[in-house]
Amino acid sequence: MPSLYSTSHSHKKSGRWHIIQSLFFIFICCLAVFFFLQSSFFRVREITVRGNKGFNAAEVVSLSGLSDGVNIFKANLKQAESKVAMHPVIQSVQIVRDFPAAIIIEIKERQQAALVFSGDSFAVISSDGYCLAKESSLGRTNLPIITGAEPGLPAPGQKVSGEKVSAALDYLRAMPINLRAAVSELNVTDLNNIRMYTMDKAEVRFGDTERIPEKINLYQEVIRQKYANKIQYIDISYKGSPVIKFVQ
Repeated sequence: MPSLYSTSHSHKKSGRWHIIQSLFFIFICCLAVFFFLQSSFFRVREITVRGNKGFNAAEVVSLSGLSDGVNIFKANLKQAESKVAMHPVIQSVQIVRDFPAAIIIEIKERQQAALVFSGDSFAVISSDGYCLAKESSLGRTNLPIITGAEPGLPAPGQKVSGEKVSAALDYLRAMPINLRAAVSELNVTDLNNIRMYTMDKAEVRFGDTERIPEKINLYQEVIRQKYANKIQYIDISYKGSPVIKFVQ
């Protein structure tokens, strides 16, 4: 009959052997997973760009620094996002993995809103007030021109500061697309006497920066009337009915 000591000793040896087997099995599984994750199955074969309008997809991918063939787990997405976000036209960017072998770049572009004349050049600015580019001439653009703004403009990618540009953008943002398309100039020399000029040379007197949505609605009501005579100016700077003067 085996002694209690030998039986206990045998059980301990058996238990240690099971632990060693379990650890070895876990090691083999981890090794298999590691090599699987490094395999060609997870090499990026497609980079998709979404939300781009002014950019083509190849430009966005080039900005990101990402490329096909890289292991999807080793792709530095945060670094790629930072690179794309540096472009002044990019308002926001999000890059995600689409397993097993694709990456999606989702961007939102800033929209051109106006030109600001300062000194001897024009700055193209976005609706959220960022300088997108600088131009020496008007070229073929049909954007509204903001005149009377503070001298000096930041470099592309930086926010335009100053009350006057902000006031002009407040008016432009309040306008529907069809109204903005008809704006030739927005003069903000005097913030108590803001004036807009349309493509057909009519003057719109907005006054100050109070009640902007209300003033835009009044202006829309006037132009819906489609008067037979050409309008010289519309004064909606005060509360009440607009004052309209026709070309004699």
